[in-house]
Formats: sequence, C-alpha cells, structure tokens
Amino acid sequence: MIDPVSFLVLLVVTVGLSQIAFPHHRFARLFWITGSGVVLLFITHQRALGFAIASLLVSTGVYVLGRTIDNDRVRTRLPYTILLLLFVPDLAQLASDAPTLFLGSAFFIIRQMMTVAQALKGGAAPGAFVPAMLLATFFVAAIPSGPVFNGLAAWEDLRTASPADNRRGLYRLFEGFVYLFALGGFASLAVAAISLASDRADGLAGSLILQGVLLPLSAFAVLFSTFYGYSRMAEGTALLFGFSVPQNFDRPHLANDLSDYWKRWHRSMADFVMQYIYLPLLVTTKRTKVALVAAFVFMGLWHNLSPSFLIWGVGHGLGLGLLLPWARRRNLPPKAVRVGSLVWV
Repeated sequence: MIDPVSFLVLLVVTVGLSQIAFPHHRFARLFWITGSGVVLLFITHQRALGFAIASLLVSTGVYVLGRTIDNDRVRTRLPYTILLLLFVPDLAQLASDAPTLFLGSAFFIIRQMMTVAQALKGGAAPGAFVPAMLLATFFVAAIPSGPVFNGLAAWEDLRTASPADNRRGLYRLFEGFVYLFALGGFASLAVAAISLASDRADGLAGSLILQGVLLPLSAFAVLFSTFYGYSRMAEGTALLFGFSVPQNFDRPHLANDLSDYWKRWHRSMADFVMQYIYLPLLVTTKRTKVALVAAFVFMGLWHNLSPSFLIWGVGHGLGLGLLLPWARRRNLPPKAVRVGSLVWV
C-alpha cells in the first residue's frame, strides 16, 4: 500500500499545481487529477500501470463494439465481460505461484465497467466517453481504495465547471489522513501487541479472549481506519477539483442489522452490486435468496479468488437472505439483532 504521508503530499501538490494555469478549465483539471494518477502508478507499481492501460483498452473496445450492436439485450450485457479482468491478478498468482497484486485494479475495473455500461445505455459520444474513462481509471485519489463511481457522472461535474468546495474538501482530505496515519497506526500497534500477548498467554481463557475477541476487533479497526482514510481523502480531493464521488462510509458501527450495515460500509461497492448484480439476477431468477447469495459471492471473489472469500460471500448472502428474515419473523430484540449482525460481519 502507498505511504500515507507521501500520498497526502502528492494530493496537496496536485491541487496546488492545478491552480497555476487555467484552474477552472475542465481539461486542465482532468490533466492534473489523471496525470498524477499515472505518475503514482508509475512510481509505486509499474505493472499495475500496464494493467490499467490494458484494461482501459479492453473496456474501450467493448464500448466500440457495443455501439455497433443493434440488439439492446446484448448491448446491455456486453459490459459484464469487463468484470472478467478482475480475476487476472488471481489467475496470474496461480500460474506463477507467487503473490500478484495490481494496485487499485479491483477498483478501476469496476469503474471502467460502470462507465462503459452507462455510456452504452445513454448513447454517450466518444468525446465524453474518453475523458470519463480516464477519470474512472486514473483519478489519483481513488486508486488505492476507491470509491467506485461512474466516470461519466464525474466528467459531467467537471464539464459544468462547478466551483471547488475548499472547506469541505480540505476537511475530508485531512480527516482521511488522520484516520489513515494516526488511528490506523495505533490500531496496527494494538494488533502487534495483542499477537505478542497471545503467544505468551498461559491460560486457555486468556488466549481465547486475546485471539477470539481482541485480535479480530483490532484487525477490523486497522481495516476500517485504512479504508475510511483513503476513501475520505478521495472524497476531499474530488471536492477540491469541483466534482464529487460517492461517500463510502456512514458510521457502519451504528448499523441496526446486516442490511443496514451494507448501506453504511463501502456504500459505493454495495450500490454497484445491488444495481449491476443483484437486481438483474433477481429479475432473471425471481428468487431473492439466490440473487443475494450470488451477488455476495461475486463481492467475495472480487476481493480474492479463494475459498475463504467464497465462504465470506455465501455467509453474507445467507445472513441477509435467511438469518435476518428469521430474526425479524421471531421479533428478536433490536439490540440482539444489532449485536448479532456485527458479530456475523
């Protein structure tokens, strides 16, 4: 992952340089926020840059092909072929028997697919499609951890030359840095300390508390601080350039149940899965539980093509499709449902 201090410096420098010449011109702003994304990938992960360019070419090819097809049903389904690119890093790892990771690929491929799908649906011309795809692929602040968004919507914001929201933008930028650098750092120290303590624990009860309760909670704190931090920095950077991206988190620890949790955690990805995976499957199968399980299996395998994330996806699908409806039918106390949902997560 990218060093948070270096990442913040890059974002601040990018915002500062963008004010030198034509600060309100849409193509000037596009140049700074995507050009710095290319630079970031070139410095930190050149293979990821190559993969980003390759996926951009594939997605553009799908768009060009889709514009030549008269069949609406085929044209609607064609962008889903882009999602196959999500599994390239996992297949490369299986082939080479070595860890393979292309920085940001899980996010920019989803953004490319959304942009192509909306471009074909709305009949977007190449003049709007090309800058939208550059935004979807290389928006510098969204490379490490998202969010996912439709590049056409972001480009439309830039095209209208909306004024920068400096107050909210700077607040979110530095709030994200605090979460990423400070809170994430403290949580990482807690993980290391708890791991060391569990290795030295003598009693079974103490070891179970450390490894079964405190260690998962502290590891989850690292995940949340990192993910939330990068997401807020992306939101803030977008506001500083006069456009907006989806807000990824809305206090997920306050979720009332599992359904509410997925309206609060990684909201942009949850919305994508709802719109592009769950609803089409529901229309096709007419079976809510099947659509839910399949949608979350996709989300799990999106993280990693592995048995553990397959179980993760099935578990969330069954939790939403079976356990939550059962709890509601039994009129279980709201606090019990809330605690049970967070434990299930």
